[in-house]
Amino acid sequence: MNATKKQTFLDLFQNTASACCAVVYFDFYSMKILKLNPKNLEKIKKEVLCALKEGKIIVFPTDTVYGLLSDATNPKAIDKLLAFKDRPAGKAISIFVSDQKMAEKYIKINPNAQNILQNLLPGPFTLVCESKKTDIDPRLPAENGTLGIRIPNYPLIIELVQEFGKPLTATSANLSGNPPVHSISSLLKTLSPKKKQLLDLIIDAGTLPKNKPSTVIDTTTGQLKTLRIGDLLPQTSQSFLSDSEKQTQKLARFLLTKNINKIISKPLVFLLEGELGAGKTIFTKGLAKALKIKEEIISPSFTIYYEYQIPSKTIQNFLSLKTSKKSPNSLFGSTSFDTEKHCHKITKNIKQTFHLVHYDLFRLETEEELKEIKFLENFTCGNIYVIEWPNRIPEKTISAMKNLAEIVYIKIKILSETRREIFY
Repeated sequence: MNATKKQTFLDLFQNTASACCAVVYFDFYSMKILKLNPKNLEKIKKEVLCALKEGKIIVFPTDTVYGLLSDATNPKAIDKLLAFKDRPAGKAISIFVSDQKMAEKYIKINPNAQNILQNLLPGPFTLVCESKKTDIDPRLPAENGTLGIRIPNYPLIIELVQEFGKPLTATSANLSGNPPVHSISSLLKTLSPKKKQLLDLIIDAGTLPKNKPSTVIDTTTGQLKTLRIGDLLPQTSQSFLSDSEKQTQKLARFLLTKNINKIISKPLVFLLEGELGAGKTIFTKGLAKALKIKEEIISPSFTIYYEYQIPSKTIQNFLSLKTSKKSPNSLFGSTSFDTEKHCHKITKNIKQTFHLVHYDLFRLETEEELKEIKFLENFTCGNIYVIEWPNRIPEKTISAMKNLAEIVYIKIKILSETRREIFY
């Protein structure tokens, strides 16, 4: 194993309560328990791969809670898994895959799914899509023909899937109806002797962080629908949690992709509300990065606004025009909108120059200052606008802006020094 990969795995153990220096074996009924630590990763991986090939059930740590791994294509392994879980008939079980290429073998990827794959995964999300007819056990998809897939932010599972060459089950280790487990001791306390006999191998990584199970998002309805709320969707399906600037920028890209099609008929405006230091400019940097803007994004506190040119092909790529049967002109021409009313500067040609315009209105004191910079007059279809401190805008101007543009309202709430809740 090279040094870089080993360091990646070492990171997995920084938040666990215990990490022993040797593999420790216990026997409870027929199961084997192995202590996972940074020094025995290859040995653990070999042991797990052998167990999977034999159709065994393995308790394994993930980026959320302890889960159950088994060969998703082996009927005998699934028999054993379902017997352990007491899963009601027809209730789906998700699968782990290593990347999008592998996911495409098992699910039909729609635009909503593509957005999540590109911008939120790997991560604590289960992506529900229409299932394809494949070699996975037919009891894993839901009765409505959908299947959940996970690409976890846990390198060891990704490597196991890659080396095994087939998807693995991605269900939590708790019995149906019981809370998820974050330690092996808490799991074993809930199991009868009969249930323990169904487990062949347990990989113990100590006590995991108190994360919730993955957020399950159904992409098959045309609109993203949250079926189960995990850690990144803490209260409603209209908010995310971010624990870093990088994560905030990823969420910005996700929300941009979700709304980018609106620029066809109107300017797209992100209104960013939040205290000083909440991360409004960080969010804007995420938008700029997604738009392939190479210039450094800085807060225009003293200049009111900065304007950045969007590379010519970026909007086309976001709208997937390269794969569309319609030409760019026909796509714009097929929409019904009043160019003079809403798009006084735009032609119906996507090849024109577009901009990201970043406003900071913190120092704005009067409505006259907005008029001086020709605030609304400069709104143009195809452009993307980010406005910090929108509460400084007079109500009359806000009303006019709602008629002129597509508005995406974002509120960033500070939860701690590093954690933010982002509402949209």
